[in-house]
Amino acid sequence: MGESKEFTSLEEEVFKALDHQIRRDILRYIGEGKKPTFTDIMNATRSPDSPTLSYHLRNLALFLEQKEGKYDLNHIGKAAYALLLRTTAYDRVALL
Repeated sequence: MGESKEFTSLEEEVFKALDHQIRRDILRYIGEGKKPTFTDIMNATRSPDSPTLSYHLRNLALFLEQKEGKYDLNHIGKAAYALLLRTTAYDRVALL
């Protein structure tokens, strides 16, 4: 029973993090493999200010790792990034 609750919590955390367009944009940008800095992400996503970007990065913590001031995706982040790419590709095909 405890495992089910943990799984549900992880599931809820993943979908809550991906629920916001800015966070999905951040995940896509980091997923491109450039290992961006905070400033790179802020400029690329046109975030209005540092506190707003910090808030979104905290919500994405499950997907990210940070080394020497640069962000990268961990294994869960890579899976989420792949899912985002697939859904984007599906949307484009559906439009045709």
